[in-house]
Amino acid sequence: MNSSEVVPWQPVANLVALDIVQDPKIIVGKAINLRPKERQQVISNFKLQNYEMASSYVWTKSMALLKNNLASMGMDFIGELLQRPDIDADSDPSQSVSDFEAIELAHELGAVTKTQRMRLLVSANVVSHFSRSFDANDDGSDMMHEEALQCVKVCVQSVLGLDKVEAAQSFVDFRERLSTVTLASDAPEIVQLLSSPYFYKKTCISILLNILKSGKGAALENGSRNTSTIIPKVWAELKGPERWQIGQAYSELFNEGKSSAIKTLHGVLVSTSGFDYVPESLRSNSFTKAAHAVLTAHQGMDNFYNEPRPMKELAAMGSSIPGPAFANVMTATLAIKLGNRYGFSWGAQEYADKILQNLTNERWAYYLTQQLPQDSLILSKLVILDCAERWISLIHEAGVEKPDTTNKILGALLTASCDGGDGKASIVTRKAQALFSV
Repeated sequence: MNSSEVVPWQPVANLVALDIVQDPKIIVGKAINLRPKERQQVISNFKLQNYEMASSYVWTKSMALLKNNLASMGMDFIGELLQRPDIDADSDPSQSVSDFEAIELAHELGAVTKTQRMRLLVSANVVSHFSRSFDANDDGSDMMHEEALQCVKVCVQSVLGLDKVEAAQSFVDFRERLSTVTLASDAPEIVQLLSSPYFYKKTCISILLNILKSGKGAALENGSRNTSTIIPKVWAELKGPERWQIGQAYSELFNEGKSSAIKTLHGVLVSTSGFDYVPESLRSNSFTKAAHAVLTAHQGMDNFYNEPRPMKELAAMGSSIPGPAFANVMTATLAIKLGNRYGFSWGAQEYADKILQNLTNERWAYYLTQQLPQDSLILSKLVILDCAERWISLIHEAGVEKPDTTNKILGALLTASCDGGDGKASIVTRKAQALFSV
């Protein structure tokens, strides 16, 4: 399961060549996952200048196919990959997985390239904006031909033009072995895991914790032994959110009285000096759920209208945000503050401000150095100049002091963010793009 094994997908040459093609008929002709009648319908909408209809239809078909391809690995596994305990084997991928989650997961599994991920996220904003309900105060601008063409092109290149989006089957197999076999500390699977991308280590932690919570009999025994072997080996590389996840699992198992699993995690936390990450309470579940509701509204249709209510509920939960939920709360709050290329929800700003006003410099430093480099949603916004300018403003309004970091790209982004002034937003966008592509 080294990097070449877990990223099996390679770009298709004739689809990459579509970058320079401007004829909708040629582009749509490569969409082998659309029926001839559907391809003709899209082409006809372009001829009639129904750009919103053409792009919205292609986008909907692409996301449905992408989610179904991912679901072929098993929806319970998708829930583990996304760290979404509400997703189980019977969940409907079209309803339970957001477009953003599907794009990010496809990228992590190697089914979507870095460039395609960026273009898909941009297209998601464009389609969402022009699919909104009619607003009497709108300026009446319609989608342009170029915007629709770019959306259709990236959908064909990333999803509709491929025979099948293949998942990382080797990792699916590895997941199964974690509950069926006790792996030696020098087993090839563990050696390969240690050299794999961070996403696979993070996902392995989620899988092991899920086995401890729900496994029985031999599955629990194997999972417990593998947990005791693997987590100490990867602990030094784990970031704050994953360490908090382990501490949270220990707290939950303790409250449920699951002695065998408790003993396993107790040993892990002792060997790693990880008890600082065990929460005093389970309030974090409520915060995480509220933050997810904010992000669901933010990534959905009519987001500017729907964001204030869940953001108000999150802000009303208190100023002391539990450590395990801090990453989710920050992502949700900053998403509301930064908005997108079309603006932001005025009605949600005061509630987002309430959360940010209570943050200490220490917590800001933790977010900026530990979470921001892997916060794909916020980085995808910072590559937009308007969002970068809002970012600099909120950093200054919060009086954030620049934290130390050994990451030169992140350091340059934080310097521009904290210094402010003319031209700094463009630096933020460039450095965010660099981090986004790592």
